[in-house]
Amino acid sequence: MGSRINDLLSLLNIGFDDALFVGICGFGGIGKTTIAKAVYNRIFPTFDRHSFLSDVREQATQCKGLVSLQKKLLKDIFKSDYDIEDLHRGKKLIEERVCKEKVFLVLDDVDSKEQIGALAGGLNWFGQGSRVIITTRDENILNIAKVSTDKIYRPPFLDHENSLQLFSWHAFQSKQPPEEYMQLSCVVAIHSEGLPLTLEVFGSYLSDHSDKETWESTLQTLKEIPPVEVQRRLKISYDNLENDNQKAIFLDAACFFIGWTKETLISIWEACGYHPKSAICRLIKRSLLKFENRWDGECLMMHDHIRDMGREIVLEESRMEPGKRSRLWSDGEIMEVLEEHKPLLRRFK
Repeated sequence: MGSRINDLLSLLNIGFDDALFVGICGFGGIGKTTIAKAVYNRIFPTFDRHSFLSDVREQATQCKGLVSLQKKLLKDIFKSDYDIEDLHRGKKLIEERVCKEKVFLVLDDVDSKEQIGALAGGLNWFGQGSRVIITTRDENILNIAKVSTDKIYRPPFLDHENSLQLFSWHAFQSKQPPEEYMQLSCVVAIHSEGLPLTLEVFGSYLSDHSDKETWESTLQTLKEIPPVEVQRRLKISYDNLENDNQKAIFLDAACFFIGWTKETLISIWEACGYHPKSAICRLIKRSLLKFENRWDGECLMMHDHIRDMGREIVLEESRMEPGKRSRLWSDGEIMEVLEEHKPLLRRFK
């Protein structure tokens, strides 16, 4: 992390008076959010006004998602609530209020022009000395935000040494694997192709297993999957969950509940009889779920690859007939299924 943090800090030009946008662009799972958080935690105390808006793409899909993000941005910066009725009003408020302030803002996982326009419409929205970091998979988003090409950081994939070290921290809680597991760990490092997310998930999964047979079986499966198929690699951790409750909670989380508070989710899953507290602990340990503190509480977060892997599992239940799947999250498919069952619903009235 040290070299990546220093690379990003050099682009931020801290100390200069002009406002500046900086981008982090790269493949999903390569560590864009992790790097942005590390830099944010290091330098936010030097700014009186600051905000980290995580998972913008996912939050924007929720009801009044962009308006909620505007409210959070203003609350973070000014420590008070703002009544925002619509997107246009939110833009005006941010532009009028924030333009007088030296702000450090991170917009994490942005994927549309609308998100940029709602939260950081231009350098003139921010006061002198402000810094805005935008993380995205799509370089076109940074072009829309008018980020200079020399202010875009592209995190590299990990080399073998760093891959082995990251895997070891998750699998053994140490910098290097034990000697008897060194060769097997090297296999994971090679087949991860330097993608941090894969190393984290497999390290967390294999940390529960001390028998070499399980390791060898898992690694053989990993070898048989083409390196580009990240979701299929990650699915090994799902397939080896201990019981149906853990699997059900994971699929629910992937399909419906990203951004929901932990307290609400526990009450829902308890009503389903899933014994969620122990299951959530296991899923967190496997790096399949995580919770982050936000303005509205401790909220469920999930990496896009892991979310997509969960949804793909549900799609495989019946690709052509949505009504035969255990879960539906697409508005269009929900309406299609309801339309198909209208005669049956009328009979029950």
